[in-house]
Amino acid sequence: MGKRMLYTLATMTGTAVGVGASAVGLLRHQAGALRRAFDDDAHRSYSTFAEAVAPPRNYDDDDSAALAIIGDSWLCGIDVEDPALAPPNLIARGLGRILGTTVRVQSTALPSALSEDLPRQVDEILRSAWLSRQLSESWTDERRFAIISIGTGDIIHPIHGTIGIPVLNQAINRLQREGRYTVFVLVCPNLGGLPGLRDPLKTSLRRTSRVLAGSQWLAALAARATPLRATGSLSGTTRRSLLNESGRFPSTLGYAQLSSTVLAAIAERIEAPVEVDRSLDIPEKGEAARRPAPAPRVEADPEAAVAADAAFEAGAAS
Repeated sequence: MGKRMLYTLATMTGTAVGVGASAVGLLRHQAGALRRAFDDDAHRSYSTFAEAVAPPRNYDDDDSAALAIIGDSWLCGIDVEDPALAPPNLIARGLGRILGTTVRVQSTALPSALSEDLPRQVDEILRSAWLSRQLSESWTDERRFAIISIGTGDIIHPIHGTIGIPVLNQAINRLQREGRYTVFVLVCPNLGGLPGLRDPLKTSLRRTSRVLAGSQWLAALAARATPLRATGSLSGTTRRSLLNESGRFPSTLGYAQLSSTVLAAIAERIEAPVEVDRSLDIPEKGEAARRPAPAPRVEADPEAAVAADAAFEAGAAS
């Protein structure tokens, strides 16, 4: 009986080891394929910006605003055919409407960027003559904004959290101290929800990205920046329509939705007054609003009607 038990335990242990080794091998294969696809994204077309977006009509352009876009593929606009639909331009146009002024925007965001690329991107922003404060006669901190998105590459190319988080914290501090920017951080998305992924890679990416997103959230709050959830922004319709076919970065519609999330956060941060006309949201209400008001109804007086008839008959008889 003892020998049978030992044989059974040995068989179960060998099977478990075999299954574990198979799972590890599958995870390595899946991760390697995703890593190669991520590296190939670096060669895709993306939007580069150093432009001035004009203010909307009927606004006084007293002082221009500055907008810096920093980070990875979740902000740079990969494979967006029309540059006007890329996040740098969308956010700049919306910011111009909020502030009623010209917005000078520059993007250093790159596909497949890692946290180790942040210092170079921040250096480029801080040295930029285009975003320099001296271009405005009277600049204020309320008109200088920086948006950072980073973390996806750190998950796909694993690095230690002790490296990525301090780099992000340093980038935020430099932008605030040296550039006087108000900083917003788009934390790492939940990569486990990307389409086409299977276990065990799906579970591994979900856990790791959530940990990194939480660490980035706390780091942003500690540095007095505003953290934003990338995954939470991509909601309201099917996830596939908001992501590129590869699932590794947003689609054109997804970029627009992310941009709206950033603009809403900026408007809330600066307490911008927002007035929305809802009269045409419902067709019936809108049609009624456009119709002229009906003439007031006058009730007939019986005695006046009798007097008018008598006068008419008297006139006819004469």
